[in-house]
Amino acid sequence: MILQFIMSKKYRVHALVTLVVLAVIAMACSKLRSEKPLMWHLVLQVDPATPDLEGVVANTVAIIERRLDLVGVRDFKVTIQQPVSSGRIEVNLPSMGDPQRMREFLTAGGKLEIVHVIGSPNPAPPSTYDNEVAANTVAKNVANARVLPYSRMPEEKKWAVVEVPSIIQGTDLRNANAFPAADRGDGYHIGFTLKPDGASKLSSWTAANMNQYVGVVLNNELRSIAFIKSQISDSGVISGRFTKQSAEDLAHILNSGALPAPVRIIEERNN
Repeated sequence: MILQFIMSKKYRVHALVTLVVLAVIAMACSKLRSEKPLMWHLVLQVDPATPDLEGVVANTVAIIERRLDLVGVRDFKVTIQQPVSSGRIEVNLPSMGDPQRMREFLTAGGKLEIVHVIGSPNPAPPSTYDNEVAANTVAKNVANARVLPYSRMPEEKKWAVVEVPSIIQGTDLRNANAFPAADRGDGYHIGFTLKPDGASKLSSWTAANMNQYVGVVLNNELRSIAFIKSQISDSGVISGRFTKQSAEDLAHILNSGALPAPVRIIEERNN
């Protein structure tokens, strides 16, 4: 009887301890459920005067959603604010460790072009100019030309004259990916491949323009220039001493598609 009593008492103590532990766990879980994760709210705006505003806003929402998916953001929500005529889009997502990166990522235009850089062919160096005035002087004497800034390195800004229309546009892009340069001092590059129609256009142009210079344009800025050594079909490289993060972000932006119109952030808050 004494042994039975001691064992019974021991079991009651164990049961009591178990109940206390379960109660503590239940309270902790309840508290976790009641605390909502910190959210970041952004309101982006497309210019209300943009033609076909409703279609542009809907397309912008789809592109922003693809970008967030590609960069691995979860539990986000992108909605069109009413009325649609306001051109406003609300983006709700978890708070970011680097908000400036995300601001730039969401609002980047993502427009890619491959263009003919006007000037003497290789072995002469590509024709670039120290200022916009000099480049415009040249462009006035060339049919179908435009002037673009050229930043081969962050500390060096020049200008170049390119032919319009472009050889390849962003809609010709199949995919893009970031990869480290062979020379580590050059950081990262972005490789890209083209859809069949784009590959056909680039193949035909490069076959007919050996030693001419072509440039890769991102958001109306010339990022790299190279001469045509052989016929090119379905792939290319964007160089420019990118960091790993900036190269990966740019690849995601290109893969998600270019925004149909510029957007700007007009409101931002955390809950």
